[in-house]
Amino acid sequence: MNRLRAPLRPLLHLGRLLRSEEGAASIPAVFWMPFFVMMMVASVELCLLGVKQTLLDRGVDLTTRILRLGVATMPSHEQIKRSICGNIAFLPDCMTDLAVEVFQVDRATWSSDVNGRGVLCSDAITETDKPVIQPGVSGQLMILRACLRVSPMEKLNPLSQALAHESGDKYVLITTTAFVNEPE
Repeated sequence: MNRLRAPLRPLLHLGRLLRSEEGAASIPAVFWMPFFVMMMVASVELCLLGVKQTLLDRGVDLTTRILRLGVATMPSHEQIKRSICGNIAFLPDCMTDLAVEVFQVDRATWSSDVNGRGVLCSDAITETDKPVIQPGVSGQLMILRACLRVSPMEKLNPLSQALAHESGDKYVLITTTAFVNEPE
């Protein structure tokens, strides 16, 4: 009888292993692990985007503070971008990825020269999509819009590839501030 079971021993051992419930909890963990890792990486990326948005807001506020106080006249487009990028830390290629517009708002009609046009997120080549920098007059309500394009963590987070990117392969961070030109 033992001689008949000898060739079947490996199969009997395999049958016992298949009936065993040891390690059964690790199977669902293996299936769910990629999802949890992807969610953790997505939360890190969302935190980094929040930090970058805060840095952009702070950079714009520090730059427009001089304009709000009326200490200096309206600088050029390049000077505004350089000032904002100088106030932002840890953002490479800020000068190429930042677009800034400054324009007047008529308080009687609450309209401006850029009504109906979306925020420009690049220094466009065409004359109609060129960023507007208007100096304004004393007591004039002014709007400053800044748009910064930032790269996602595509290599680590496949969810970022599924998001619609407004500006090619980058996310778009926008901040807007209003100020009134000080009377002379």
